[in-house]
Amino acid sequence: MKGTKNEILGMTTITYKYQITIPKKVREKYDLKNGDSIIFVEENDRLYLKTDAEL
Repeated sequence: MKGTKNEILGMTTITYKYQITIPKKVREKYDLKNGDSIIFVEENDRLYLKTDAEL
């Protein structure tokens, strides 16, 4: 996609309980707080994470 900027903000590993930790850089950039919701969206065979504020 022309003009699209991709930046890796962090990486995480799924635990044996299928949990993940959101990297600090992501939490700070998007001002995520305890209790915020994250929505998993599939689009064109890609998985995106969105906050409930983006809906």
